[in-house]
Amino acid sequence: MKVLIYTRNNCVWCDRAKNLLNSKNLKYDEIDLSDDISRENFYKNFNNSIKTMPQIFINDERIGGYEALVEYLNGQE
Repeated sequence: MKVLIYTRNNCVWCDRAKNLLNSKNLKYDEIDLSDDISRENFYKNFNNSIKTMPQIFINDERIGGYEALVEYLNGQE
């Protein structure tokens, strides 16, 4: 499973998502979008339809944020 997580500093939900992935022994790549310009450019790639962090992609498919990750992983069990 290929996991990519976009995060920013001081983001409780980002930390929770990473902790959840770690608890499941799932390796992930992280891209830090703490810089406002980088984050805005990321949002523009999705026509500004998303505005929150983290954003999680599994096998190149956007899952969404922390709650979507929980749902996805619960469906894998």
